[in-house]
Amino acid sequence: MNAIRLRSFLSLLLISTASIVSAQTLKQKEKNLKEFTELYGYVRFFHPSDEATKINWFLYSLYGVHQVMSAQNDQQLLKELKALMSPIAPSVIIDSIPIPKLRSLSKIIPEKAMNYKLVNWVHRGLSLPNGSPVYKSQRNNRDTVETNYIDYPLSTIRLDATIDGSYEFTVEVTGDKTDCYQNNLFVAAFDGFERLINMSSENIITGKTIRYRFQGNLPKGEKSVNFTLRVPKYRIVRINKPNIQVFTGKNKRTFEFKEPLDVKNAAVNIILSIAEDKKFYLTKPASISNITSLKLAKNVYAAIPHTLYATKSATYPQVDTLSLTAFKNKIKDYWLKKPKEYSEEARVANVVIIVSVLKFAFPYWDDTNTNPEKLFSFLFARTVENKSHQDFLETLGLMAAQLNDGHMGISYSGPDRIEMKSVAIESEMIDDKIYVKHLLDSSLKNIPVGSIIDSIDGESVQKIFCSKFRLISGSPQWRSYKSLLGLFDSLSDSLKLIINDNGRRQIFKIPRLSTSQEYRPVALPAYLPKDGQISDNIYYFNLTGDSVMKNINASLSKLEYARSIIFDLRGYPKEDVRALFGHLLKCSEHTKWMHVPMLNPKNSKKDFVSNGWNLGPKAPYFHGKIVFLSDACAISQSESILGYVKGLKLGTIIGKTTAGTNGDVQTINLFDDFRVFFTGSKVTNADGSKSHDKGIIPDIIVGSTVSGLKKGSDEVLEKALEFANK
Repeated sequence: MNAIRLRSFLSLLLISTASIVSAQTLKQKEKNLKEFTELYGYVRFFHPSDEATKINWFLYSLYGVHQVMSAQNDQQLLKELKALMSPIAPSVIIDSIPIPKLRSLSKIIPEKAMNYKLVNWVHRGLSLPNGSPVYKSQRNNRDTVETNYIDYPLSTIRLDATIDGSYEFTVEVTGDKTDCYQNNLFVAAFDGFERLINMSSENIITGKTIRYRFQGNLPKGEKSVNFTLRVPKYRIVRINKPNIQVFTGKNKRTFEFKEPLDVKNAAVNIILSIAEDKKFYLTKPASISNITSLKLAKNVYAAIPHTLYATKSATYPQVDTLSLTAFKNKIKDYWLKKPKEYSEEARVANVVIIVSVLKFAFPYWDDTNTNPEKLFSFLFARTVENKSHQDFLETLGLMAAQLNDGHMGISYSGPDRIEMKSVAIESEMIDDKIYVKHLLDSSLKNIPVGSIIDSIDGESVQKIFCSKFRLISGSPQWRSYKSLLGLFDSLSDSLKLIINDNGRRQIFKIPRLSTSQEYRPVALPAYLPKDGQISDNIYYFNLTGDSVMKNINASLSKLEYARSIIFDLRGYPKEDVRALFGHLLKCSEHTKWMHVPMLNPKNSKKDFVSNGWNLGPKAPYFHGKIVFLSDACAISQSESILGYVKGLKLGTIIGKTTAGTNGDVQTINLFDDFRVFFTGSKVTNADGSKSHDKGIIPDIIVGSTVSGLKKGSDEVLEKALEFANK
């Protein structure tokens, strides 16, 4: 081999070797980060040590990324993970071999455990910094954990010290006669967490008085028994004549609950529990053996306790104050010493935070085409390639699009944020063609309404639509609505618009004088009638307009026997309009269609705390035809209203399918002024059927037509008037 060929061969060999090393390093980084992310999520949200609650998890993620990303193998990673965990979670074990449960228990059970209380996390959604207050994260025996029921401690019975035998507890219960659905309450009795045997013929509560009989056993020598009534919030029941018949051998004695409650002197507490689910999901007591075992890598294992013993002052085992303070200062100093410009570590720390939150708190994974593991791989692969804020912004947009959540938006408010400009034109898609729908500025009156848009700034309008669509999360109808809303957005000061008007090609150059719009109602005020009578005894109210409840209340006497009332919900309400439903209901309702997840470390099928509006009738009752108008821009609160109407059959819905996104929004704050918003609770239709991604489907579907656009017709309202006049 001559010298030239040898040099060429060596050069190629070096390039090839460097590529392999680079690929290996990137693969190791991804592996390290994935393991840290998994550990981060479990410890942050489910390990209840006092030290973990005192750490700044935002700064901790950045410091942790710095520490683990440089590890070259599992041994180095193991060392770094131990160093990261020991100051904040001394009972978390990380080792190179599998960790038996007995080893974990030996570390978390103190001597004289009876002097301690058990502490564990209870999550109704995830409480996050600067997020929605709807979601609560609390620790038993550290915080006052909210419940979905109310306890009424009623009275105590006094027993003979010699009594040792079985008993029958009997009580009369009457449900609320005004309930729309009287048979959705159930009854059971418990002695602590032990369910008493129901000797009655049924466990359903109705508006009639029914006497129930339960069987249990008294511990030897017990002198008194407390009696507590447990009722779901917003429900009304009546109880009468509670008593106990105690059997000792062949003898039977009857005791009545008459004395005041004496909690301190009674070990037995009989709870008469009224529930809305016959399965009776009682809150289970915390278990010290609740430990998650993870195999993070081939030679990296972790055991994370989810319940700890605690005194009033500290969880066990405890880290000394000086060590915790030194560690907190270390992660703070790392943050302060870092350069403030955009960095790879900040981006990667954002990935850790996003994935760990969504893994446990996002309730709609079943409605996506991905999972937390795939999402992590996607984010890591793109994030390490990103060079700027705008690159990362696109990465987050592409991530959101995979999760099919119309609430999932990406916000960036950094100094290099790009402000888009737009024009005052509203467009509509019909049969895959995009048309001019409305001109929102009189200076654009020369553009023919109903004409086909061919191109914008020399680019096919379909191509622009698709480029917007790919970065939007949610149902197809919501993504289409949002893509049309942002169709004309750009950085340039003007646009070149080419349209096709009945085969005649026209070119317009238009200045971009408007700011881009995040949201605009389909039912634009300038194109709608005013609230009130619009035809012979037919009334119209725009529920997305100003002072609509004031306008409805001013017309109550006329609305009682109106022929028909049309409520327009093609947008988002500016005020609470739920008072309207009192005039549409004939009885009280307690449907449960808003479901906040009770999170668990297994991330398996979730339990939910379910609620509704619990509304009742209000005079006057509206006797006429009730119509609600809908469109794809009806999202969240609008869908609560329309889903309520559909589920309780309170009116006829006319228009287009809604956005398919409902539930309280949660916020993930990130480094470098990024935020991710997502839906943190699950919402169904009032009848329990699915609405997410599907939307509320109208009873009468009305699509747009080209002829309707050209005429300037409100085809949905016209169909509603036609229906009202039948």
